[in-house]
Amino acid sequence: MVMKIEEHAYKVVEGFKKSLTNKQCEAIGAEGFEELQILIEAALGGAISKSLHDSAKRLENLSKEMRHHAGHIEELEE
Repeated sequence: MVMKIEEHAYKVVEGFKKSLTNKQCEAIGAEGFEELQILIEAALGGAISKSLHDSAKRLENLSKEMRHHAGHIEELEE
C-alpha cells in the first residue's frame, strides 16, 4: 500500500475540522488549516524516513550475519 503523505495529511485535517464547531473553524481560518496540514506532512515524512532508514540498517545487519554464517558453512565443506 502506497501512502500519499499529502493526501493523508489532508484527510487528517478534514477529520479535525469535523470535530470543531463552525465558529472554531472560522477562528482558525484557511491559512491555519493549511499550516496544520504542512506540519502533519512534515511529521509523516520524517517518521516514514526514519522508519525506512531503520529498516535498511536492520537489513544491512542481517546481511552481514548471513555472510558470516555462510563463511562458517564454507569452512565445514572444505
